[in-house]
Amino acid sequence: MTEQEPTNTELLAAAAAIALTGRRLIDNTDRTSFRDVGETLDALHEHLAVAGGSLLFLARRLGCESEVERMLKEGQARVTALRACAGMEGRA
Repeated sequence: MTEQEPTNTELLAAAAAIALTGRRLIDNTDRTSFRDVGETLDALHEHLAVAGGSLLFLARRLGCESEVERMLKEGQARVTALRACAGMEGRA
């Protein structure tokens, strides 16, 4: 039995399902329970790795991997800059 690579549709469906399930998981998390929050974060950590990998695999297959990676780096730079400026209101 040979293992076939997933189709584009399967990759997109996997990523979408993980995002939607993750939102549902968060909604059902008892935010007052450190244990519940920890378990949710652990589950999301694993699921997001699968979703991200699926989307990067799809980007490679579609020939736009370098552009996607560039956009990811730009987005991360914006997040880093925002975090660096957090709490600096009114200061020079």
